[in-house]
Amino acid sequence: MTHAGKSLLWAGTDAFSFFILIKIVQIPPVAAGTLFVLSSFWNAMIDALWGNGIERVGTIRKALPGLCGLAGMLACFSFALLPWLPTGSMLATVVALFLFRTAFSLLDVPHNATAAALAHVHGHLIVARWRSTLSAVTALAIATAALPVVGAASASPRTAQIMFMTVAAVAFLLLVPLPWLVRTTRLMVVARPRVRETVPAVFSPGGFVLFCFAQMLGFAALASVGKAILHADALNERLFGYALLLIALARLAAIGLWAPLAAKIGSARALGFAYVASAAAALCLPAAIGQGPVSMMIVLALLGLSFGGVGLLAWSSFSELLALMRTGEDPAVAARAYGWFTSTSKIGLGFSGVLTGVWLSQVRGVGTQSLWSLVVPVAALCLASALMMWLGLVNGRRQLEKRWSEQQ
Repeated sequence: MTHAGKSLLWAGTDAFSFFILIKIVQIPPVAAGTLFVLSSFWNAMIDALWGNGIERVGTIRKALPGLCGLAGMLACFSFALLPWLPTGSMLATVVALFLFRTAFSLLDVPHNATAAALAHVHGHLIVARWRSTLSAVTALAIATAALPVVGAASASPRTAQIMFMTVAAVAFLLLVPLPWLVRTTRLMVVARPRVRETVPAVFSPGGFVLFCFAQMLGFAALASVGKAILHADALNERLFGYALLLIALARLAAIGLWAPLAAKIGSARALGFAYVASAAAALCLPAAIGQGPVSMMIVLALLGLSFGGVGLLAWSSFSELLALMRTGEDPAVAARAYGWFTSTSKIGLGFSGVLTGVWLSQVRGVGTQSLWSLVVPVAALCLASALMMWLGLVNGRRQLEKRWSEQQ
């Protein structure tokens, strides 16, 4: 429940706040992109500081359940406020965005830390699969709710206001159990993780920074594609409003595709393949648009399948990495690690706003040819993330072989 509520807020903000700022609040694209990245940097900084604070300060840990409940209320309120902002008001936009980012961080980091304790009980891939399923379902719900907004000839402020208020109300109800969840996992006695030495592929325990950096680049690339689709005039008019809905459906189907592969070859190795698949799908997008609706639907579905794989496998790989580092045993210690991971991820998501904003300001009409100037750097970033995953895997394999030789 709580992950669904959090995901509703995050999916709505990540996918549509940039759209709302440009179409409803009428902020220029470059200014909207800059504001998006600055608020993401703020979000990232709060994540890192909050994670460290939870680990180091006992008073914070005692008050954490109540603080999470308060943060949930503030996050829902500030989310619902976005479409009500005065047209062209930069100050009001800054206050609303930064309030949402702050409140979301205060509930997001403790909630993510609960996954570390649950993963030791139920398994890393199983918990990641549940997270990804709920994330995909909420993305599907957001895409469906947004159809009257993005599918109309011109965005209606009233429709957007109703949509955001409804999403905020549902998210609030789903987040009600969060204080109980945080209190329960805080009191859990987690057994020392038993890491399978025969796991097919593991990321280097010493590669925490490399792993976070790889996801930062990858998330920046993939999120920019999602934002750009909302402004792509080259999309068939009948398909335009359903593009994100189709991607969300494919993300849900991706769990059944990538989870068995991860179980066989390892989450980290499968994540590298997911980034390669994302790069290929992005490069196919401009050509597919020129070939007609059927080709376009196929490529959008491939984008959703590859994006869904990245979402599933990034969290599963990170959970396995924490187990190898012996970091996930204590939820308070795990909060710091998750704080740094989500911090770098949100920096990447912030850069996606800048990338999309700069691209929109430089192209004349978002047609098929103009998409090439976006998808080429997107593919390059995805391939760079895949390469970094491969480097971490090679180093991880060497460390395991060294551990095996020392035990013999």
